[in-house]
Amino acid sequence: MAGQTQSASDSADVYDRIMDAIVTQRLAPGQKVSENILTNMFGISRTAARNAMEQMTAQQFMISNSPRITRISPLTLVDVKENFTIRKMMEPSILSMIAPQMDEEEFEKRHNAIFEDMTMTTESDILRVLKANRDFNRYIAQQTRYQSLINWIGQLEDTTMRIYWIYAKLTKSLPFSMDQQKTLVDLVRNNQTEDIRRHVIMMITTCEDRVLNTIFMHGRLNAHNLTV
Repeated sequence: MAGQTQSASDSADVYDRIMDAIVTQRLAPGQKVSENILTNMFGISRTAARNAMEQMTAQQFMISNSPRITRISPLTLVDVKENFTIRKMMEPSILSMIAPQMDEEEFEKRHNAIFEDMTMTTESDILRVLKANRDFNRYIAQQTRYQSLINWIGQLEDTTMRIYWIYAKLTKSLPFSMDQQKTLVDLVRNNQTEDIRRHVIMMITTCEDRVLNTIFMHGRLNAHNLTV
């Protein structure tokens, strides 16, 4: 049993390290990848690389063009709009559902982790903040106890990180404010269901507008492959 637990932990660590490289575009959209490339890049076994590639291909973070060619999936304007649309459909309902049973102390701790150090000068700063935001939203999904939903939100949040990376690289900030997030925490704490729904939709819509405006203002961003 201990060996199985360690194996699962190792797999999650490998996945996270590769996903960090995809988010930060160390593994750029469209770049060719292989077991050898990942083994050399991350110092992992071929089996670990193969398993990660299979998982990421199933989740559409990688695309298998043929049995011998796999590439990092492009990130397009369609992907950006799809991500925001799905989040507006799902996140208000999830937060409203879990608000009555939320562990307030843990919820606020994860919120504070996003904003405790908002220095976003270096790429490592940006990645740290984005991962704190991702973990906040993953925690919310975990409170539903629905494993399929938890897995789905995990994939959605990884895509959100790819999108927010572009915005943060260009603006050195998040597309939402600490005040907006603090209001959300207060609404959840007080179990204000309808206000939670309205506020979440407003936050996501604001983020979408800011991200798209930033993309459109930077002509070097190709709508078919958003790289920075």
